[in-house]
Amino acid sequence: MPGVPVIARLSPRTRRVAVVVLRLAIAAVFVSAAIPKLMDPASFARDVDNYHVLPAALVGPVAVALPVIELVVAAALVSGVHAAGAALIAMGMLVVFALGMVQALARGIDLDCGCFGSAMEARVSGATVTRNVILALACLPIVLASDRREPPRAAEAST
Repeated sequence: MPGVPVIARLSPRTRRVAVVVLRLAIAAVFVSAAIPKLMDPASFARDVDNYHVLPAALVGPVAVALPVIELVVAAALVSGVHAAGAALIAMGMLVVFALGMVQALARGIDLDCGCFGSAMEARVSGATVTRNVILALACLPIVLASDRREPPRAAEAST
């Protein structure tokens, strides 16, 4: 069926499995990104500052808060508790990161993306932007798979 997303063509059981696999994969990326940042917050603060988008007073708090948020999002994705909301937050974060990279490229700023803290160097490039966009898009099936049961009708609620 042309024009129909692949995930929509899957059986409901296969779709549920695919969403769980996506949740776990994105959680793994977020944990892998958060831990090195928590282990070396000063280095990550330098990475954040190198983008030249935040006032100096916000660099430290962002460098401390961001990996904590990444871990909370990962925990929600792994547990499945509020997974759709966590995926939406992850998608937003990934888009913001990609936009930060694009602005750095556009301004000619040559820097390490800081994506995985000091554990892995990755220069900001079209590839790092593309990676973030793909990860953001991978969050979409999780958001769309959220349980959207209708609330019970009055007659059902009173029985």
